[in-house]
Amino acid sequence: MTNAVDPTLQGLVARRARKSWIAVFVSALVAISLATHWPNVHVGDPTRPPDKIIHFIAFGGLTALLWQIGWIKSRIALAATSLAIAVADELTQSMGIEGRQSSIEDVIAGGLGIFVVVLGIWAFAPVGGPAAMLRQQRRRIAEQFVFSRLGPWLSLLAASLFGIVVMLPLSILIDSRFPRPNPLQAALVGAVLGVLLSSLIMLEALVRRTLQATAHRPRCTSCGAEALDGISCTRCGAQTDRHLFIAWPDVGGGEFLRLAARPLALAVGIVIAVTAVVLSIGALRLTFPLAGQMDALIQGRAYGMTSVLDLTLVASAAAVAVRSFRTRSARRADAASERCIECGYDLSQTPTAVEGYMGRDAAGVARPCQIGRCGECGASFLREIEQGAG
Repeated sequence: MTNAVDPTLQGLVARRARKSWIAVFVSALVAISLATHWPNVHVGDPTRPPDKIIHFIAFGGLTALLWQIGWIKSRIALAATSLAIAVADELTQSMGIEGRQSSIEDVIAGGLGIFVVVLGIWAFAPVGGPAAMLRQQRRRIAEQFVFSRLGPWLSLLAASLFGIVVMLPLSILIDSRFPRPNPLQAALVGAVLGVLLSSLIMLEALVRRTLQATAHRPRCTSCGAEALDGISCTRCGAQTDRHLFIAWPDVGGGEFLRLAARPLALAVGIVIAVTAVVLSIGALRLTFPLAGQMDALIQGRAYGMTSVLDLTLVASAAAVAVRSFRTRSARRADAASERCIECGYDLSQTPTAVEGYMGRDAAGVARPCQIGRCGECGASFLREIEQGAG
């Protein structure tokens, strides 16, 4: 049987991708340090500063970049490291820098940004059995190919600029309809949303194109060359598991909506429930002393923290929904050996190929599998073999 060794952190392709992420991380760290330590810098209206939103975005983004480098493997260690950077950044602002002072609420805002990103990393962590994991591993390899070249980075940059151009004025326009508009804060949130949405759409397009290309012409997962002779690369000599380039079928639109309906309802329910609790605390403040104290704490927060807390709530609910959706999708992928994802044909009696494959589940446990094809549409599927089965 072929052993499935995760190649996503090995070889020239991985080193190139890691160098790109290091360059982006260092650039972001330097930019944040300069912005937070430059003397006498005041952004926007002094009575309604957007600094809490800035800390939320800056340190959340820094956390995401640090995770992409791959130096830190644990989400807890990542959160602790990022929070240490945020605290150090805030403490050093009070060391004789004119017009600068430390603020615990800035640290809290940055910490909430870190929390949201770590929760997002959990949402996208590996889930499922061997079939689902093989799909996820294939996507990670495609992403690695994308991030190892300059062209895709330029495409992502162009998409981000386009997102800013579209979302920034739209956010300001929407904000102007509220009783107390804050154009600068709205512009910051709009710009970040524009970058996230446009870059994610562009990344998805780049990854899908890479998946299609490598399904027809597999590449060496070590050096990226289209020079495979069997499982060996004729350029670097590394071995590549060709199972990583099988074109697995995607669920149809109707089944996708069915898989997404419950996670979406869960996210909406979380937002409604938390909002109801906060409103209830405000309504009970005159009746119960504890509720009054909690309401005073909520109302006494610094300007901008309301927006930070709102973003944290929405982003957290979205992360829980994503995790739920990916878990449901993984279950469907693992059940594809019973019912074809492409056409719905009953595969329970369909034999698999003689060739075996040693897959792994999300916990890293090795599980013997075999690969087969649907007799109706020809789509591939992976079936786990019971221990001791012939």
